[in-house]
Amino acid sequence: MIDMHERSHETADVRQDGRRVFITLCRPEIHNAQNAALMRDLLDITEGLRDRDDFDAVAIRSSGEHWCTGLDMKELGARGSLDPTSAECWDSMLANLRSLDQVVVALIDGYCLGGGVQLAIACDIRVASDRAVFAITASREVGILGGMATWYLPRMIGIGRAKALLLGGAVLNAVQAASWGLIDQVVPVGGLFAAWEQIVAPLNADSLASVAACKHMIETAHDVGYRTAFDHYLRTQDRLLALPAAANMAQAALEQLADGKRPYVEVGWFPFGSAEAAMSGGQEDSEQ
Repeated sequence: MIDMHERSHETADVRQDGRRVFITLCRPEIHNAQNAALMRDLLDITEGLRDRDDFDAVAIRSSGEHWCTGLDMKELGARGSLDPTSAECWDSMLANLRSLDQVVVALIDGYCLGGGVQLAIACDIRVASDRAVFAITASREVGILGGMATWYLPRMIGIGRAKALLLGGAVLNAVQAASWGLIDQVVPVGGLFAAWEQIVAPLNADSLASVAACKHMIETAHDVGYRTAFDHYLRTQDRLLALPAAANMAQAALEQLADGKRPYVEVGWFPFGSAEAAMSGGQEDSEQ
């Protein structure tokens, strides 16, 4: 287990609280820009999270008022060119995040630029404050490609919008980014942690296996045909139903129903409004 009280790296802090892990970018003086040390630190942190079952969710957040502003241009200028080793570290780190069994949540505040967008889209769920700003213009500004965002963004938001960001230099506020599907929820400044708690509250050791299987099937959905996916689903479902965790989760849901609760609704994440509005069919919002 990660020592909660020890800052383990120069540019990023990783701590575990029960079955939750928190990664904090710690270069607020330069808006958490990516230097070589940050790339190495995040690679080391994510390598240390792989193939573990002692946590259920990861939050990636930032110190200061900004998420990440892309490459550290002062370091780039002093070096004279981008270090290919650092770039490989960065993309390997992003691949590590995607490969985790656990739910990874980006808690985005302020500027999310360049590599910040790459980091955000490597997460499973993205929540941003209403002062967040998004752009990824590496090909226009520093003559590089914007990493594997050139492959992931078209899959996530479509080719046209990916071109608008990567080629056109589009700059989006949080509401616009949500309308494009780049992020999943916009909250007021100061509301990121409350959103995180709502997202991860139902996750526990019993749900880890099914969450992991669902995550990895989603990740490969564009790469396999229906028949292959269906056969894999059947095998995976048989494996999950044979686990003790399946009986535990079913029992917990039955107990909630017996108490008059609605487990699918009352223990949920409400990215578009309050729980009360959702359970009243949206009437609360329509009356305001």
